[in-house]
Amino acid sequence: MIKKIIFFNIIILQIFILYAKKDKKNTDNLPLLNTKWVLTEIAEISVIHSSDTAFIVFNENHKFSGNFGCNLFFGEFTFGKKRIKIDYLGSQKAYCTNIVEEQFSKVIKNDISHYYIEKNKLVLLYKNQIICKFEGIAVPLKP
Repeated sequence: MIKKIIFFNIIILQIFILYAKKDKKNTDNLPLLNTKWVLTEIAEISVIHSSDTAFIVFNENHKFSGNFGCNLFFGEFTFGKKRIKIDYLGSQKAYCTNIVEEQFSKVIKNDISHYYIEKNKLVLLYKNQIICKFEGIAVPLKP
């Protein structure tokens, strides 16, 4: 009888350890807020990184800012559990011939309803369709 109790306790302990490891994986992701999200893919096309690679940063005041690849942009957002609503407010208007600029600006202005973060990668979706992907870079907090 004692062997059965010990065996049962070992099984329970292994289950707790398994779930603890699973939860730890989810907390290792960078947060949505105060992370520089560098664009890696848009419309299923990889983006080549350069000095003017597009990015976005969401802050705790529900404002966002970023770079389309040529022009800076900004706005406000609300978010909840996996849902996000972006209210684009404006951008610079320099002449750019960057195709990523054009596509990314359309996405930010129109097509985002949900998000998820997995392995430090942010994925923005419209309904269930992946619109674009980003790689996170931790932003140092200002003193």
